Amino acid sequence: MNNSLKLGFKLLLITSVTALALAFTNSKTQPIIEARQQEELKQALSVVYEADNYEEVDVEKPDTVEAVYKADDGYVFQILSPGGYGGDIEYLIGVDKDHNITGFAPLNHSESAGFGQQMEEDFFKEGMVGVNMDKEVKASEAGGENEKIKNQR
Repeated sequence: MNNSLKLGFKLLLITSVTALALAFTNSKTQPIIEARQQEELKQALSVVYEADNYEEVDVEKPDTVEAVYKADDGYVFQILSPGGYGGDIEYLIGVDKDHNITGFAPLNHSESAGFGQQMEEDFFKEGMVGVNMDKEVKASEAGGENEKIKNQR
């Protein structure tokens, strides 16, 4: 019994020290990580909709829309789309006053190296520009009206 108590105490001591070390590391790195994420967000915002200023607006929004930013004459939507092949997909879409997409930028995803990774490629990002959100959006090899995204592989 005495040996079990010593072993239990040693285990408690080791796990306590480890937990304290992890908590300390997290407290030191969290502000750095948050600052980096904010800088990446600013850069991505300027990619999807060129503007002098981006102001987050507080509006009622669907569950998949994480944030809405007012950008000059348009908006940028930060979207968390569930159900990607590798998990959730977080991205930004810029939309002008005529409801045309001005840009697309993936922020976070875990998609496969094949088809899913195509959202990182220029043809995909550029293919979304000009798609009107008021019309049905389609995709095809040939392309056509409101069919801007074409598989390039």
